[in-house]
Amino acid sequence: MSEHAHSPAVRVDREGLLEISGLAAYNEHGQEVFPGDLLGQTQYVLNSLMRPVLGEAGVEFESVSRLSVFTTSMREWPAVWKEVKSMFASPPALTVVEIPRLVGEIAMVELEISASVPMAQRSDSQEVDMTSGQTRPADGAVAILPASLADRDWNLHAAAFLMGKGDLVFLSAIGPVDSAGNTIGRGDAGAQTRHVLSVMDEILREAGGSIDDVVRLRVFATDMKNRPQINAERVKAFKEPRAVSTFVQVSGLEGDDWLVAMEGTAFIPKHSQ
Repeated sequence: MSEHAHSPAVRVDREGLLEISGLAAYNEHGQEVFPGDLLGQTQYVLNSLMRPVLGEAGVEFESVSRLSVFTTSMREWPAVWKEVKSMFASPPALTVVEIPRLVGEIAMVELEISASVPMAQRSDSQEVDMTSGQTRPADGAVAILPASLADRDWNLHAAAFLMGKGDLVFLSAIGPVDSAGNTIGRGDAGAQTRHVLSVMDEILREAGGSIDDVVRLRVFATDMKNRPQINAERVKAFKEPRAVSTFVQVSGLEGDDWLVAMEGTAFIPKHSQ
């Protein structure tokens, strides 16, 4: 295995799981930073955005088990990874995907992280109860937001979720099709999004939960111009704190007339007796 190889898989003894939203290089004023600099953007996201979230959960980069990278410049990524991989005690499971566009005009990278968090090591944090009537992090999921990031816009998604005891339900990407495989809402990104979210809720109810239990959402759109319609439906469908998320533009989806598809992870807590 080469010196710079990443781990093909990471096994985690999951006492607690931290999921951090897909984050790009925006400062506290909502302005994009480090134009044309993939390394600068990557370091900013890791050090200025993700490190505080990890610290709020009581861990550091050595606890990271999975790193997902969405970049507009795959050619430059190997050199960037060589510079930043030393931040991780051991190489995490790594996925790197090149995409045509991210949210914003100059964004070159968006990063997602999953980390293992021993619940005994948790620090006090700004937590928002997600599970009805349940306030103990060991028995549910709470949103994590460090004070240093509290003045940013978290209307569409939470910065991170910390999960205790419970089941994770991984949802395959869901497209805007009916039971016969016909596309719903051709040419209407809002209608397609409503259908996708309705199917997601139906699947999770069969699993003993609902769309309210979604803690991570990935949105794949064929055109960033449809983002306002897609996000309007997300705001209506999800309660606050909303799931951590990543929104990327892709070159194509399974159906030629699909404008959007969504993949999710839900957490259904196991309450202590």
